[in-house]
Amino acid sequence: MSKVNTLGRLLVALLFVSLCCSAVLGTSTEFDVVQAAADAWLSSENAPNITAQDLFGNLNDGDASNDPFILSVRSASQYELGHIPGAVNIPWKEVAQVDNLATLPTDTQIVVYCFTGHTGSQVTALLNALGYNAINLKFGMTSWVIDPEIAPGRYDEIKDCKDYPYETDVVSVTGTYAYPELNNTDSDEAFDIIQAAADTWLSSEDAPNITAQDLFGNLNDGDASNDPFILSVRSASQYELGHIPGAVNIPWKEVAQVDNLATLPTDTQIVVYCFTGHTGSQVTALLNALGYNAINLKFGMTSWVIDPEIAPGRYDEIKDCKDYPYVEGAEPGSL
Repeated sequence: MSKVNTLGRLLVALLFVSLCCSAVLGTSTEFDVVQAAADAWLSSENAPNITAQDLFGNLNDGDASNDPFILSVRSASQYELGHIPGAVNIPWKEVAQVDNLATLPTDTQIVVYCFTGHTGSQVTALLNALGYNAINLKFGMTSWVIDPEIAPGRYDEIKDCKDYPYETDVVSVTGTYAYPELNNTDSDEAFDIIQAAADTWLSSEDAPNITAQDLFGNLNDGDASNDPFILSVRSASQYELGHIPGAVNIPWKEVAQVDNLATLPTDTQIVVYCFTGHTGSQVTALLNALGYNAINLKFGMTSWVIDPEIAPGRYDEIKDCKDYPYVEGAEPGSL
């Protein structure tokens, strides 16, 4: 037993030396750095989302020392109409710029919010990959206030759910692909590499989300050559209950593992979906930072089918919106 343990320690030491030498010799690629950061956060026990009720309770528990830093990633004009008390504003496309990252705390949790939870989720994922402690406000501003001028775009089952066909057969992955090559910076520093990858995508003109109607139209236009690769990031059990036809399944916490990334195409758009659009958005952001062409299904499976067993967790204004106080104007403010 002693010899086995000694050998094990020796192998671990040799592996560590090998990794250090690889880094010195420059054989570790930008993709490797972003992949490791993405997988570290996805596979962690950190919660990706927080409810409005939990955030409000934190802010009003009489203990200011545990208050989070609140980041609104909506436009400046929407922020001025009304925002969560104390929130600062950086539009989501600008968050990963070096000067803006320098304004974010590294010793305090950051609560990120948008309108519905989609772009807030995407920023949250990238901030966590960069080493910040960030969490997304579930359902965004539509969970904080009812006023549709201040919190537009909330999920409406009649308007937003098309109740399209689904299937239950498991779709097997066929083939593997080379990983994307990233060339976003000349720096060898991990933070610089991830920052450049995040900012490259956020500042691009790529759309972050696709509607169920547009996806359905693409899949049924009679031209299979333009069909996307569809990725369900729900659990295997939920996937088997019903999924978008043709979708493959990789649970969201496992997507950034190297073996799973090897099954994703680099020459085809990837449509990612979850239940409501939150974890799907987070995976989408990380895949784009890794060089994939990914887009999130807006409102997730709750935009594809009505059945609550197959698509649970849909936004319910009565249950999910607490209509808490807000602040108007260009300053963070307080109540």
